[in-house]
Amino acid sequence: MDNKKESSPSKFSVPPFVSDEEIWIKVIEVLTPFEKEEANRSKSEFNDSYTGAREIIVKRFDESVIAVAILSEVKVDGDEWAIYRES
Repeated sequence: MDNKKESSPSKFSVPPFVSDEEIWIKVIEVLTPFEKEEANRSKSEFNDSYTGAREIIVKRFDESVIAVAILSEVKVDGDEWAIYRES
């Protein structure tokens, strides 16, 4: 397998000013079926900093990390997110 492809992030876009719930749905769509089953919304963390940085740490029920979604670019027509999976 190509290790570069495995380590590169998955990406998605959302319109401006969407809710955390709408972003969560997009994150889940990118995960594998097993990861989707394991993801626990209430254990996951939604973090915003005063600088405008945003991240979602996707966790399992036992609070182990599945992936981290990071706001990578803000544009007039929407926001770009990148998802990095834990290995």
